[in-house]
Amino acid sequence: MAFYVYENWTIDKAIVHDGDCTFCRNGNGLHGTGRTKNSTWHGPFSSAVEALTKAKACRRARTDGCSVCSPL
Repeated sequence: MAFYVYENWTIDKAIVHDGDCTFCRNGNGLHGTGRTKNSTWHGPFSSAVEALTKAKACRRARTDGCSVCSPL
């Protein structure tokens, strides 16, 4: 199983997702590109802990797990 971090600098958050999450889609996100003008995806990571470490390194105001797929 792969894990990804969604970083959005406009909303100031970095969220950990399971790769199979409908919001993540293995780092391609809802828009299918993996990147927008306000955000990007990091990963894949082999564990949720590794992804959380990356999310914290992004230094965003909100850093946690997705409320839908709950990987943490």
